[in-house]
Amino acid sequence: MPLIRKFADDSSGSVVLRWCFNVSADRLWNVLTGCQALPLWLGTHRAGNLAVGSTVKIEHAEGYICESLIERIDPATALEMSWKFPEESESKVSWILRSVPIGVELVLTHSNISVDVATYLAGWETHLTYLESVLLGAPQSMDQFWDLYREIYESLGDSPAPLP
Repeated sequence: MPLIRKFADDSSGSVVLRWCFNVSADRLWNVLTGCQALPLWLGTHRAGNLAVGSTVKIEHAEGYICESLIERIDPATALEMSWKFPEESESKVSWILRSVPIGVELVLTHSNISVDVATYLAGWETHLTYLESVLLGAPQSMDQFWDLYREIYESLGDSPAPLP
């Protein structure tokens, strides 16, 4: 598993995951942002385009839509957006891609989370596990998503060390 490190901080309402993928930055970017791949690892694209100032809507479950205002795009390098689920306050997500000798490192930072950050840490680890399976050409069945989520969430009793 190419998860390098994960960190959650209740006091700041943030999670950070560093993950290494053995693919090019362009390939990761295309799967990360492509509407056809999104349902295989995140949710179904319902509205908006990937452009600064555009509001993108992703349906994560039937009728449960996250709205994100795109704030920054540097193709194959960075994506920053707001993140708003129903009944939650707005938070921020950034995706930074860095080339490394064996592929590309993704640093996902989700900040200003107003609910239990452990739920988001487990959620993002689950989504990135699914993203990895898509990149490897063997997408996992979304029917197993919540089982994997629960397994990851329950394992969080051993809190990871902060990122350097």
